[in-house]
Amino acid sequence: MISDAALHEAAHVLAALGHGIGVLHASIDEVILRPPGDSLERGRHHGAVAAGYGITALAGGAAAPGTGLSKSDELLLERALFLGSWSDSPDEMRRALSALADSFAHDHRTEIERLAGILEQRHSISGIEVAEIIEGWSRDR
Repeated sequence: MISDAALHEAAHVLAALGHGIGVLHASIDEVILRPPGDSLERGRHHGAVAAGYGITALAGGAAAPGTGLSKSDELLLERALFLGSWSDSPDEMRRALSALADSFAHDHRTEIERLAGILEQRHSISGIEVAEIIEGWSRDR
């Protein structure tokens, strides 16, 4: 059986990668992402980077609803809202990003469960291993 913790962290990983955010390390307890500056230096718009980080922060709770947001998830979401500097209120943006995170978790449920199973077995994987796993899935199709 796959734990909610593994589902939560797998969703963070896949949401990050799906939004062009690098993953440095993933474990059953946390995911370490590349800082937003890396994306901005590659010419991505602040709003797109901010939305990606916001969706990533909320994807874990969307995939495993009972888990909520950790302190690091909250911090990532706050940074995303600051980085986006949207004209809408933070509460409105959080609701909008939550809807996008819910949609992401629903649309990618199979991949989230697959990666969660790997996290459950290994407990910790590097960003390079994550990339190799995802690349392997693409070759299997």
